[in-house]
Amino acid sequence: MRIKQFDVVELKDKNKAIILKIYKGKKYCAEIVNDKGKTIDKKKIVNNQIDRVLYTKK
Repeated sequence: MRIKQFDVVELKDKNKAIILKIYKGKKYCAEIVNDKGKTIDKKKIVNNQIDRVLYTKK
């Protein structure tokens, strides 16, 4: 799965995340938001935590 900066992804725990920065080795700095759009946390996530890409910037 190809993930770019500013993509919106759905995590396996059903929260959504906005990819802010991409690191080597399929690691990402992301802003985690709940289903109401409220920011929960900013943290690093890895590729196996991502379920699918919801929106990609073209």
